[in-house]
Amino acid sequence: MTPEILPIDEELRLRPYAGDVDVDLAWPWYRDPETVALVDGPGSPAYDRDRVASMYDALVTQGEVYLIERRTSEGWQAVGDVTLAPDTLPIVVAPGQRGQGIGRRVLLRLVDRARVLGWQELRVREVYDDNAASHRLLAGLGFVARPDPPPAYVLRLAPLGGRTRP
Repeated sequence: MTPEILPIDEELRLRPYAGDVDVDLAWPWYRDPETVALVDGPGSPAYDRDRVASMYDALVTQGEVYLIERRTSEGWQAVGDVTLAPDTLPIVVAPGQRGQGIGRRVLLRLVDRARVLGWQELRVREVYDDNAASHRLLAGLGFVARPDPPPAYVLRLAPLGGRTRP
């Protein structure tokens, strides 16, 4: 069962996906050519609203879908999205929010969540070669690149209070 809110720290939290209102919040970053290239590969077309809605409809059947929210002086603002699923861990951080450690903090929180759920590993289905920041992030968090994707990366999880078995 998806928790109401997953706090990360004083500045960031994960809020469960809430349907159409969140499609409207996310659509701007899925229209950004750089974001789309990171998500779907170079030269991929921008998303229309229906494609964003369809993407979320598919993701909610696979796992827990969250909007990444950042505290501002006006309240919480959506700055990305992430899905925690057994076979994938897609994360998108909106333009203007990248390079600030948001992705790292979000993924660390989801590693903890996966352990609570009793998972033995996290898998990242695909990361395009041009997405150097994601490759650095995943490697820096201990994900191991697979020579024969998919998945592109795997992180073996130690049980809560335990050690990872080789």
